[in-house]
Amino acid sequence: MRHECYDCHIRTVSTLIDKFQPDLSTAEGFEREIRELLDRNPDAETPYLATLLHRRAKEVMKVENLYEEEKHQATDLLLSRYGYWKEMVESREDPFGTAAMLAVTGNIIDYGAHSTPEDIDAVIHELLGHSLARDDTEELKRSVGNARSILYLGDNAGEVVFDRLFIETMGHPGVIYVVRGAPVINDVTMEDADRAGMHRACRVIDNGYDAPSTLLPYCSEEVKDAFHEADLVISKGQGNFEGLMHEKRPNLFFLLMAKCDPMANLLGVQKGDLVITKSNL
Repeated sequence: MRHECYDCHIRTVSTLIDKFQPDLSTAEGFEREIRELLDRNPDAETPYLATLLHRRAKEVMKVENLYEEEKHQATDLLLSRYGYWKEMVESREDPFGTAAMLAVTGNIIDYGAHSTPEDIDAVIHELLGHSLARDDTEELKRSVGNARSILYLGDNAGEVVFDRLFIETMGHPGVIYVVRGAPVINDVTMEDADRAGMHRACRVIDNGYDAPSTLLPYCSEEVKDAFHEADLVISKGQGNFEGLMHEKRPNLFFLLMAKCDPMANLLGVQKGDLVITKSNL
C-alpha cells in the first residue's frame, strides 16, 4: 500500500470522527480498528479497503448514509441551476464537449478524496476555464456516435446532475447509468439518481455492491454482463478509475479529476488536473 493511500484512509477516519463526534473510547477504538485493518491488508486495493472502512463506520456511528445531508445539498444546488447549465451547453459551439467538460468538473464533489470545495458553484465556473490535461473528447464523441449501447458508470451525488446533462446532450437511446448498490461516502445511489432526475434521461440500475468504485468481481451479474457487452463504457471519477484501470476491453473512457499524486502519476498528469482519456490497455 502506498503511504499516501494509508494516510488518506486515516484522514477519512478523522473526518468521520469529527463529523459524528462519538465518545472518546469509541473514537479511539474505531481508529485502532482501521489501522489494524490497513496493517493486515497491505496489498489490498484502496477502493476495497475504503469499502470495509465505511461499512465499519456505519456500524460505529450508527448511521446508514454517512453523507446523506451533503449529498442532498450538492444535488439540489446543481439541480436548482439546471436550466442555466443546460442553456450554457446548448449555446456553445460544441455542446458535446461542453457537457463532457461539465461532467468532469462536477467530479470535484468528493468527500472521500477530501476535495469538496465550500463554494461548489464558483469552483465549477473556475474549472470550466481550464484545459483538459488529457483530452480524448473527440474520440469519445465518435465512439458515442458509433455505439449501439453505452454503459455510464456514475461516481458521486451532486455531479450526477451533470452526468444527466451530458447524457441528454449525447441524445443516445441506448445509455444505462450505473449507481452504487448501497450508500458509501457521497457516491451516487438510486435515491440520488432519482433526486437528480436521471430516470428522465436513461435507464438506471445499481451495481449490487457498496464500494466507492466499480469492483467488477463484486458487482451484480447484470452489471458484469453489461460492462462486457456494451459497445462503449464511460467511467466517471477517480474511484472508478482505480477499480477499472487494469480492465482490458475496447472503448473504455475515463472522465475524472486526478485527486491524488499516485493516480495523477499513473495518468501522467498533475494532481488537480482534469482528464478525458481512453484506456490504452
